[in-house]
Amino acid sequence: MTVLPHTTDVLHRLSDAVDGFLRSERDFDLTDPAAHMLVGGRLRTLGAQIGESVLAGIPDEDIAAIVQPARSACSRSPFMRDENEWARGYPSDFRLVEHVVAQANEAAPGTLGWHVETNLQSSAITQQQRNRVMHQARLISDVLTAPRNGPRSVLVVAAGAAPDLRLIPPGIVRPGDRFVLTDVDPDALELAQKRLGLLNEFTTAVPGNVFRALPKLAELGPFDLVLVNGLYGYLNDRAAVRLTEAVLTRLCRPGGTFYFTSIKPGNPFKWTLEHLMDWSAVERDDRAIRALLPGCDVSMNLDPTGLAVLTHVRTGRG
Repeated sequence: MTVLPHTTDVLHRLSDAVDGFLRSERDFDLTDPAAHMLVGGRLRTLGAQIGESVLAGIPDEDIAAIVQPARSACSRSPFMRDENEWARGYPSDFRLVEHVVAQANEAAPGTLGWHVETNLQSSAITQQQRNRVMHQARLISDVLTAPRNGPRSVLVVAAGAAPDLRLIPPGIVRPGDRFVLTDVDPDALELAQKRLGLLNEFTTAVPGNVFRALPKLAELGPFDLVLVNGLYGYLNDRAAVRLTEAVLTRLCRPGGTFYFTSIKPGNPFKWTLEHLMDWSAVERDDRAIRALLPGCDVSMNLDPTGLAVLTHVRTGRG
């Protein structure tokens, strides 16, 4: 097969970016914490060159072979190693979310892994995760403090260890209020229960795949607020439509709020995440999101990083 000159140039640039990233250990003083900015620059260059290779039509297996040394080096960061290995069988598991929320760095100081992890923890892609947690906590708080005629109920789908609910001060929770958490990973819900403290008294955990859990969740509803965290990033359109219909017809109370998040197309971290971390997400713009919600009262806005689309759906009046 003949390799086009343009393709050859693209592959050379990708190889150079990999080599440049690996030379960070020789070129920079990694004992200096500020070196993470220099390492980050080379990591971003590598991501850009991966993207150029994809757009040039280079087969994924060829890109993977070239970037493998960089991928191995990145795995010295516990953050990236856990995502690479999919220790729990799926990407972006609850441990990674906890790691991001805590802004932890468990790599050894003075190593390339430490600088990679520091760069990631200070990047927009992790900040949007923390922004989403804070936004969801505000939505929960707003429901609990709004004028009411009775107790309020909140459902969190793909709850993980409930970092959003853990931010709620127990003092604003009143008798009869109820929180329901569901997640495919029972260990996530177990950690949530360990960390929720006094809120455990008001919380019910429903482990399992959300589609299989629907009958149980419907029994516990209807809910004033249904949060679907980042799950839509891992659902194709057919599954997303199915979940959306279930939330609107079986789970959310008339007059309630349904909320979910999506990554906006054009995410500049896309290639780094996909090829160095095996972390792929379904991206949706406003039009794709509205296609999931025909005839609904929808409002959308971006988180402060501009990467996450925050979608709020107001259900029919009760």
